Amino acid sequence: MNKANGASSLSQCILFYLLSSTDVSALELTADMYTTAEYSNNVALSSTATDEDITQAVGLNVLLKENRKRFNADASFNLEEEHYYNNTFSDQTSLTTGFGIFNFDIVENFLDWRTSFTRTEVLRNASESDTPDNREQRNIFRTGPSITYRVSRESILKASSNYTLVENSDEDASDSKRISGNVSYNYAMNSITSFSVSSRYDEILDGDGGDELKNTNFNFGLRRAYSQGELNFNYGRTQTRSDSSNTVEGNFFNLSISRKQVLWHDVVMLYQQDISDTSIGFEVDEQNADTDNDSNAIGAEATSALDIITRKRLNLEVSRIVGAYQYTVTGFWENESYETLSNDERSRGMSLIVNQNVAQNLKAGVLYRFALNDFVDLPSIGKDKSNTFRLNGDYQWTESLSFRAYLQYATRANSRNQEREYEEFATGMTINWKLL
Repeated sequence: MNKANGASSLSQCILFYLLSSTDVSALELTADMYTTAEYSNNVALSSTATDEDITQAVGLNVLLKENRKRFNADASFNLEEEHYYNNTFSDQTSLTTGFGIFNFDIVENFLDWRTSFTRTEVLRNASESDTPDNREQRNIFRTGPSITYRVSRESILKASSNYTLVENSDEDASDSKRISGNVSYNYAMNSITSFSVSSRYDEILDGDGGDELKNTNFNFGLRRAYSQGELNFNYGRTQTRSDSSNTVEGNFFNLSISRKQVLWHDVVMLYQQDISDTSIGFEVDEQNADTDNDSNAIGAEATSALDIITRKRLNLEVSRIVGAYQYTVTGFWENESYETLSNDERSRGMSLIVNQNVAQNLKAGVLYRFALNDFVDLPSIGKDKSNTFRLNGDYQWTESLSFRAYLQYATRANSRNQEREYEEFATGMTINWKLL
């Protein structure tokens, strides 16, 4: 039986409770149904023996929000059925969820209990193409108490602890059970400036292979709002101790800067650096699971062995609106280092998106994306250079019905290993119907 069934049953129980709530006025529900038809002349992204196929998907997106005096929830899920007419891959049924907040007050404004459940897709092998045969599902369930104590008008003390269960759909992937605790102190100097000090401890109680990890983090934070923008900066140290490998210690950075109207452009910069393990990955991957990712940055990977990862990631986005046109230029750089596994990878690239409002309900656009992936520990693979060109259009037929179509050409080149090279021409259309 699939290991994910237990966590899946839990999410279904939570969902049933929300949908069967008798207090209808406290429940906000939105739902979209969509169907997508896509053609590809190389659906498996292969260098030889390319296969044509037509893929059809039918899906449902649901967002639930419930707010009561002593209980609130913020949940979302996507259910999708995917069919390959030429049977290049087996038909796929996937359910991804994100229960960001599911908590109730035990002592009002002081003690509450928080529970979250997320199901995201990860790659079985990050060095291979993103195809259905290379995808797994990761379930992360968290639950535990949280305390909020207002020390003064300007300062707040928070403490929380969690029991976390991580399960991957692949029987060979590393799972874990862990406990964690977090303490933070926040001080608001004024309405635009605040400081924080926080500490986090995370320990694996039961990991595959008997290996146990202990992760400790201490950091200092600053938030500063200013005209047309905001600065958020956290710096600290993270240490991870393992039973089977050396202790890994490094800097912790979380820096984000946003500013509007910098030489007529809006600019957003984000730099992150931290240490985690392969069983659970990084929390930012959970938060961004539901967003469209137009980069070829390193994806989360489900590995068969528990290992320590050090990640450094830099993103820069510049955008501007000129009349009916909008363009966005994005650049990224990322480095992931493993302590024992030979999975080190470096990635960098950029993308350019130009959109035009052709008519009141019609928008057309073009995208170009370039990415360079260097598999440092696998010299036989070398470096992949990927280029993608896409034309797309969006039409809002009615308030609840919209259409999207695209035409795409993608290539991947590798001077060391020609078996990794491919070309693909693809086109598709999506119909989206807003139910609620």
